[in-house]
Amino acid sequence: MFDRWNASPPILKGTILMLLSAVSFSILLVLIRVVGQAVPVVLVIVARQVVMQLVIFAQAGRGVRTILRTNSLRLQLWRAVFALGSTVATYVTFIYLPLALASAISFTTALFVTIGAAVFLKEHVAPKTWAATLIGLVGVYIMLSPTEQGSMPFVLLAIAGAVLSAGMILSVRGLDPAESVGTVLTYQGILILPALIVPLFLTWQMPTPNEWLALLAIGIIGTLGQWTLVGAYRHAEAARLAPLDFLRLVLIAAAGLVFFDEHLEPSLIAGMLIIVATTLYTIRANSALKIQEVPALP
Repeated sequence: MFDRWNASPPILKGTILMLLSAVSFSILLVLIRVVGQAVPVVLVIVARQVVMQLVIFAQAGRGVRTILRTNSLRLQLWRAVFALGSTVATYVTFIYLPLALASAISFTTALFVTIGAAVFLKEHVAPKTWAATLIGLVGVYIMLSPTEQGSMPFVLLAIAGAVLSAGMILSVRGLDPAESVGTVLTYQGILILPALIVPLFLTWQMPTPNEWLALLAIGIIGTLGQWTLVGAYRHAEAARLAPLDFLRLVLIAAAGLVFFDEHLEPSLIAGMLIIVATTLYTIRANSALKIQEVPALP
Protein backbone atom coordinates (compact mmCIF):
# COMPACT_ATOMS: atom_id res chain seq x y z
CA MET A 1 0.00 0.00 0.00
CA PHE A 2 2.79 2.42 0.95
CA ASP A 3 4.74 1.50 -2.18
CA ARG A 4 1.72 2.32 -4.32
CA TRP A 5 1.31 5.64 -2.49
CA ASN A 6 4.97 6.55 -2.95
CA ALA A 7 4.76 5.70 -6.65
CA SER A 8 1.70 7.91 -7.21
CA PRO A 9 2.20 11.29 -8.93
CA PRO A 10 2.26 14.29 -6.53
CA ILE A 11 -0.93 15.77 -7.99
CA LEU A 12 -2.86 12.58 -7.17
CA LYS A 13 -1.45 12.52 -3.63
CA GLY A 14 -2.54 16.11 -3.18
CA THR A 15 -6.02 15.25 -4.43
CA ILE A 16 -6.46 12.36 -1.99
CA LEU A 17 -5.14 14.38 0.96
CA MET A 18 -7.41 17.27 0.06
CA LEU A 19 -10.48 15.02 0.08
CA LEU A 20 -9.48 13.60 3.48
CA SER A 21 -9.07 17.13 4.74
CA ALA A 22 -12.55 18.08 3.51
CA VAL A 23 -14.15 15.17 5.38
CA SER A 24 -12.17 15.90 8.56
CA PHE A 25 -13.05 19.58 8.59
CA SER A 26 -16.72 18.81 7.95
CA ILE A 27 -16.87 16.63 11.06
CA LEU A 28 -14.85 19.21 12.99
CA LEU A 29 -17.18 22.10 12.17
CA VAL A 30 -20.28 20.12 13.14
CA LEU A 31 -18.68 19.32 16.50
CA ILE A 32 -17.77 22.98 16.95
CA ARG A 33 -21.38 23.96 16.26
CA VAL A 34 -22.55 21.61 19.03
CA VAL A 35 -19.84 22.30 21.62
CA GLY A 36 -19.72 26.04 20.91
CA GLN A 37 -23.26 26.38 22.20
CA ALA A 38 -22.10 25.29 25.66
CA VAL A 39 -18.50 26.49 26.10
CA PRO A 40 -16.65 29.67 25.02
CA VAL A 41 -15.23 29.57 21.51
CA VAL A 42 -11.79 30.53 22.88
CA LEU A 43 -11.69 27.32 24.92
CA VAL A 44 -12.60 25.31 21.82
CA ILE A 45 -9.71 26.83 19.85
CA VAL A 46 -7.19 26.38 22.70
CA ALA A 47 -8.24 22.76 23.28
CA ARG A 48 -7.86 21.98 19.60
CA GLN A 49 -4.42 23.57 19.44
CA VAL A 50 -3.14 21.87 22.62
CA VAL A 51 -4.25 18.41 21.45
CA MET A 52 -2.77 19.10 18.01
CA GLN A 53 0.58 20.05 19.53
CA LEU A 54 0.68 16.94 21.72
CA VAL A 55 -0.02 14.74 18.69
CA ILE A 56 2.74 16.50 16.75
CA PHE A 57 5.27 15.96 19.56
CA ALA A 58 4.26 12.30 19.89
CA GLN A 59 4.63 11.76 16.16
CA ALA A 60 8.01 13.53 16.07
CA GLY A 61 9.45 11.22 18.74
CA ARG A 62 13.17 11.75 19.14
CA GLY A 63 13.08 14.38 16.42
CA VAL A 64 11.07 16.76 18.60
CA ARG A 65 14.21 18.80 19.30
CA THR A 66 14.51 19.70 15.64
CA ILE A 67 10.86 20.56 15.07
CA LEU A 68 11.47 24.30 15.46
CA ARG A 69 14.21 24.38 12.85
CA THR A 70 12.99 26.42 9.91
CA ASN A 71 14.44 28.24 6.94
CA SER A 72 11.27 30.33 6.54
CA LEU A 73 10.74 31.96 9.93
CA ARG A 74 9.03 35.08 8.61
CA LEU A 75 6.68 33.07 6.42
CA GLN A 76 5.94 30.66 9.29
CA LEU A 77 4.92 33.58 11.50
CA TRP A 78 2.77 35.12 8.76
CA ARG A 79 1.03 31.80 8.29
CA ALA A 80 0.40 31.67 12.05
CA VAL A 81 -1.18 35.14 11.94
CA PHE A 82 -3.45 34.05 9.10
CA ALA A 83 -4.30 30.84 10.96
CA LEU A 84 -5.24 32.67 14.16
CA GLY A 85 -7.54 35.12 12.39
CA SER A 86 -9.18 32.55 10.14
CA THR A 87 -9.70 30.08 13.00
CA VAL A 88 -11.44 32.61 15.24
CA ALA A 89 -13.60 33.92 12.39
CA THR A 90 -14.55 30.44 11.18
CA TYR A 91 -15.43 29.06 14.60
CA VAL A 92 -17.58 32.05 15.53
CA THR A 93 -19.51 32.09 12.26
CA PHE A 94 -20.16 28.35 12.29
CA ILE A 95 -21.63 28.67 15.77
CA TYR A 96 -23.91 31.64 15.10
CA LEU A 97 -24.84 31.33 11.40
CA PRO A 98 -26.78 28.51 9.73
CA LEU A 99 -24.33 25.80 8.67
CA ALA A 100 -25.16 26.02 4.97
CA LEU A 101 -24.79 29.81 4.93
CA ALA A 102 -21.54 29.87 6.91
CA SER A 103 -20.09 27.11 4.75
CA ALA A 104 -21.16 28.80 1.50
CA ILE A 105 -19.49 32.07 2.49
CA SER A 106 -16.31 30.24 3.52
CA PHE A 107 -15.98 28.91 -0.01
CA THR A 108 -15.12 32.31 -1.36
CA THR A 109 -11.68 31.20 -0.12
CA ALA A 110 -11.32 29.21 -3.34
CA LEU A 111 -11.61 32.37 -5.40
CA PHE A 112 -9.03 34.20 -3.29
CA VAL A 113 -6.69 31.18 -3.43
CA THR A 114 -6.87 30.94 -7.22
CA ILE A 115 -6.31 34.67 -7.68
CA GLY A 116 -3.53 34.71 -5.09
CA ALA A 117 -1.83 31.67 -6.61
CA ALA A 118 -1.70 33.40 -9.98
CA VAL A 119 -0.77 36.89 -8.72
CA PHE A 120 1.58 36.22 -5.80
CA LEU A 121 2.95 32.73 -6.41
CA LYS A 122 3.05 33.09 -10.21
CA GLU A 123 1.46 29.64 -10.62
CA HIS A 124 0.07 28.77 -14.02
CA VAL A 125 -3.71 28.51 -13.84
CA ALA A 126 -5.13 26.61 -16.79
CA PRO A 127 -8.37 27.86 -18.32
CA LYS A 128 -10.18 24.66 -17.27
CA THR A 129 -9.03 25.14 -13.68
CA TRP A 130 -10.30 28.72 -13.70
CA ALA A 131 -13.58 27.47 -15.13
CA ALA A 132 -13.98 24.73 -12.49
CA THR A 133 -13.26 27.19 -9.68
CA LEU A 134 -15.59 29.88 -10.98
CA ILE A 135 -18.40 27.43 -11.75
CA GLY A 136 -18.06 26.02 -8.25
CA LEU A 137 -18.33 29.53 -6.83
CA VAL A 138 -21.46 30.09 -8.90
CA GLY A 139 -22.89 27.07 -7.10
CA VAL A 140 -21.93 28.66 -3.77
CA TYR A 141 -23.72 31.89 -4.55
CA ILE A 142 -26.79 30.04 -5.79
CA MET A 143 -26.95 28.42 -2.36
CA LEU A 144 -26.91 31.80 -0.60
CA SER A 145 -30.33 32.92 0.55
CA PRO A 146 -31.25 36.30 2.08
CA THR A 147 -29.62 36.59 5.50
CA GLU A 148 -31.65 37.10 8.63
CA GLN A 149 -31.79 40.50 10.29
CA GLY A 150 -28.87 41.01 12.69
CA SER A 151 -26.65 38.39 11.08
CA MET A 152 -24.72 40.78 8.81
CA PRO A 153 -21.78 41.23 11.27
CA PHE A 154 -21.28 37.46 11.26
CA VAL A 155 -21.51 37.39 7.45
CA LEU A 156 -18.79 40.05 7.22
CA LEU A 157 -16.70 38.11 9.74
CA ALA A 158 -17.11 34.98 7.61
CA ILE A 159 -15.85 36.84 4.52
CA ALA A 160 -12.85 38.12 6.47
CA GLY A 161 -12.17 34.56 7.59
CA ALA A 162 -12.22 33.39 3.96
CA VAL A 163 -9.61 35.99 2.99
CA LEU A 164 -7.38 34.98 5.92
CA SER A 165 -7.80 31.29 5.07
CA ALA A 166 -6.62 31.99 1.54
CA GLY A 167 -3.55 33.75 2.93
CA MET A 168 -2.82 30.75 5.17
CA ILE A 169 -3.13 28.31 2.25
CA LEU A 170 -0.93 30.35 -0.06
CA SER A 171 1.74 30.78 2.61
CA VAL A 172 2.11 26.98 2.79
CA ARG A 173 3.00 26.92 -0.91
CA GLY A 174 5.73 29.49 -0.28
CA LEU A 175 7.50 27.49 2.43
CA ASP A 176 10.77 25.65 1.92
CA PRO A 177 9.91 22.13 0.65
CA ALA A 178 12.15 20.71 3.39
CA GLU A 179 9.86 22.07 6.12
CA SER A 180 7.93 19.28 7.83
CA VAL A 181 4.19 19.46 8.51
CA GLY A 182 4.96 19.26 12.24
CA THR A 183 7.14 22.36 12.01
CA VAL A 184 4.45 24.28 10.14
CA LEU A 185 1.74 23.43 12.68
CA THR A 186 4.03 24.01 15.68
CA TYR A 187 4.77 27.57 14.61
CA GLN A 188 1.04 28.04 14.26
CA GLY A 189 0.60 27.02 17.90
CA ILE A 190 3.46 29.26 19.07
CA LEU A 191 1.40 32.30 18.12
CA ILE A 192 -2.15 31.08 18.72
CA LEU A 193 -1.78 29.81 22.30
CA PRO A 194 -0.11 32.91 23.85
CA ALA A 195 -2.51 35.21 21.99
CA LEU A 196 -5.52 33.43 23.54
CA ILE A 197 -4.34 33.21 27.17
CA VAL A 198 -6.05 36.42 28.31
CA PRO A 199 -9.34 35.77 26.43
CA LEU A 200 -9.35 32.23 27.82
CA PHE A 201 -8.92 33.51 31.38
CA LEU A 202 -11.69 36.10 30.97
CA THR A 203 -14.21 33.62 29.53
CA TRP A 204 -13.25 30.49 31.48
CA GLN A 205 -15.92 28.05 32.62
CA MET A 206 -15.31 24.45 33.64
CA PRO A 207 -16.53 22.00 30.97
CA THR A 208 -18.50 18.89 31.91
CA PRO A 209 -16.94 15.43 31.32
CA ASN A 210 -18.88 15.06 28.05
CA GLU A 211 -17.71 18.49 26.93
CA TRP A 212 -14.10 17.53 27.70
CA LEU A 213 -14.50 14.45 25.50
CA ALA A 214 -15.98 16.57 22.71
CA LEU A 215 -13.07 19.03 23.01
CA LEU A 216 -10.62 16.11 22.78
CA ALA A 217 -12.37 14.87 19.63
CA ILE A 218 -12.19 18.37 18.16
CA GLY A 219 -8.46 18.43 18.82
CA ILE A 220 -7.82 15.05 17.22
CA ILE A 221 -10.01 15.64 14.16
CA GLY A 222 -8.67 19.17 13.78
CA THR A 223 -5.13 17.79 13.77
CA LEU A 224 -6.01 15.28 11.05
CA GLY A 225 -7.63 18.01 8.98
CA GLN A 226 -4.67 20.37 9.33
CA TRP A 227 -2.15 17.61 8.61
CA THR A 228 -3.86 16.47 5.43
CA LEU A 229 -4.51 20.06 4.29
CA VAL A 230 -0.88 21.10 4.66
CA GLY A 231 0.24 17.86 3.03
CA ALA A 232 -2.10 18.39 0.09
CA TYR A 233 -0.80 21.84 -0.69
CA ARG A 234 2.79 20.66 -0.35
CA HIS A 235 2.18 18.05 -3.05
CA ALA A 236 0.22 20.07 -5.59
CA GLU A 237 -0.49 23.58 -6.80
CA ALA A 238 -2.99 25.58 -4.77
CA ALA A 239 -5.10 26.56 -7.78
CA ARG A 240 -5.52 22.90 -8.82
CA LEU A 241 -6.69 21.74 -5.40
CA ALA A 242 -9.00 24.61 -4.45
CA PRO A 243 -12.11 23.28 -6.30
CA LEU A 244 -11.85 19.93 -4.44
CA ASP A 245 -12.62 21.61 -1.15
CA PHE A 246 -16.18 22.20 -2.38
CA LEU A 247 -16.95 18.67 -1.18
CA ARG A 248 -16.88 20.05 2.36
CA LEU A 249 -19.77 22.36 1.49
CA VAL A 250 -21.96 19.43 0.48
CA LEU A 251 -21.10 17.46 3.63
CA ILE A 252 -21.77 20.37 5.98
CA ALA A 253 -25.05 21.25 4.26
CA ALA A 254 -26.12 17.63 4.66
CA ALA A 255 -25.19 17.74 8.35
CA GLY A 256 -27.32 20.85 8.80
CA LEU A 257 -30.26 19.02 7.25
CA VAL A 258 -29.87 15.88 9.33
CA PHE A 259 -28.73 17.16 12.72
CA PHE A 260 -29.90 20.79 12.94
CA ASP A 261 -33.22 20.74 11.10
CA GLU A 262 -32.06 23.13 8.38
CA HIS A 263 -34.11 23.10 5.20
CA LEU A 264 -33.03 22.15 1.68
CA GLU A 265 -34.27 24.99 -0.50
CA PRO A 266 -34.29 24.54 -4.30
CA SER A 267 -31.36 26.95 -4.59
CA LEU A 268 -29.42 24.87 -2.06
CA ILE A 269 -29.96 21.69 -4.08
CA ALA A 270 -28.97 23.41 -7.34
CA GLY A 271 -25.78 24.76 -5.81
CA MET A 272 -24.85 21.39 -4.34
CA LEU A 273 -25.26 19.68 -7.73
CA ILE A 274 -22.98 22.24 -9.38
CA ILE A 275 -20.36 21.81 -6.67
CA VAL A 276 -20.45 18.02 -6.89
CA ALA A 277 -19.99 18.22 -10.68
CA THR A 278 -16.97 20.53 -10.44
CA THR A 279 -15.44 18.40 -7.68
CA LEU A 280 -15.75 15.20 -9.71
CA TYR A 281 -14.30 16.92 -12.76
CA THR A 282 -11.29 18.16 -10.78
CA ILE A 283 -10.63 14.72 -9.29
CA ARG A 284 -10.65 13.18 -12.79
CA ALA A 285 -8.38 15.89 -14.22
CA ASN A 286 -5.90 15.63 -11.33
CA SER A 287 -5.80 11.83 -11.51
CA ALA A 288 -4.92 12.00 -15.21
CA LEU A 289 -2.06 14.43 -14.64
CA LYS A 290 1.13 12.36 -14.42
CA ILE A 291 3.86 14.97 -14.63
CA GLN A 292 5.53 15.88 -11.34
CA GLU A 293 5.18 19.63 -10.93
CA VAL A 294 6.25 20.36 -7.35
CA PRO A 295 8.65 18.80 -4.83
CA ALA A 296 7.25 15.86 -2.90
CA LEU A 297 6.41 16.19 0.79
CA PRO A 298 9.36 15.14 2.97
